[in-house]
Amino acid sequence: MSYYVITRTYLEDRSVKKDVLEMSKASAEIFKKQPGLIEMKSLYAENETHISTYLVWEDQQAHLRCMESKDFAEVTAQWTNFIQQGKIRFELETYGLIK
Repeated sequence: MSYYVITRTYLEDRSVKKDVLEMSKASAEIFKKQPGLIEMKSLYAENETHISTYLVWEDQQAHLRCMESKDFAEVTAQWTNFIQQGKIRFELETYGLIK
């Protein structure tokens, strides 16, 4: 059964917009190489307040394995630094399909 994840990265400090967009693109390339990823779309809000990313995984285990992947080590450090500095805020929600 497919597993759905939606993330939102809010720009609390608009001066990091360019950096966040570059990190988002780098993360997308890593996500696309992860086993079990079915689909991914990243969207930039027209009001420039946040990025939403929609991911569809084969199952929850595929998503969890991805989150533990060492492939993200470098980019995760960058995201974490911006979060700790209060420049961005990150949310992650998971969903099951309504049948």
